[in-house]
Amino acid sequence: MQPNPGPGKLIVMEGLDGSGTSTQAPRLAQWLRHRGLRVYVTREPTPGAAGVFIRPFLARRFALDGKTLAALFSADRLDHLYAPGGVADRLRAGEWVLMDRYYLSSFAYQALSLDAAELQWIDHLHAPCLIPDVTFFLDAPVRVCLDRIAAGRASHFEIFEREDILKRVRRNYLDVIVWLRQQRQQIQVVDGSRPIADVGADVRKRTRLLFDSNALPPVEQAALWER
Repeated sequence: MQPNPGPGKLIVMEGLDGSGTSTQAPRLAQWLRHRGLRVYVTREPTPGAAGVFIRPFLARRFALDGKTLAALFSADRLDHLYAPGGVADRLRAGEWVLMDRYYLSSFAYQALSLDAAELQWIDHLHAPCLIPDVTFFLDAPVRVCLDRIAAGRASHFEIFEREDILKRVRRNYLDVIVWLRQQRQQIQVVDGSRPIADVGADVRKRTRLLFDSNALPPVEQAALWER
């Protein structure tokens, strides 16, 4: 994978459906803007040429095999990054990009239907991707996530939003986080089951490290990493 090409920072919010990524992303963006930064908030799948084929699948309107879905997510992601005015251009221009979901989701969700060799193929597809400055994984119990989805969407569930599936996805996320941390990627696990304000305060505390490496004492920094 490729390093961030610009002075701007790339921050990613990850987690199960219902974990709070779509709630926390705009809250963090507002806090960053109050600090005088230019912030671009975006999400995947995108409304772009490849992304428009993914959302109907998630809504159960048609079926796709695992490899086709993985390829569509990869195509959407690369277009998201490298199309004119996309993420890479914004980072070069000094904007901070706050992304709701990124490649960690592909490894966690596509692992449900692909074998080890096919997952290695997904890894190769992501070689051009930009490495985030930090990824926040909002970890919440599956039952909590499903209750939030039901409350927010009048019990309308997308294709992956079943308890048995999400339990497997959560395990995949945690396994991939260990693997990516071994590659020196900065991934912070945040307890997403708490009230919105508490989760937001925790995310902001950790984001301060992007401004100032001395924002927190070394012992506390180490404790955040281990979590």
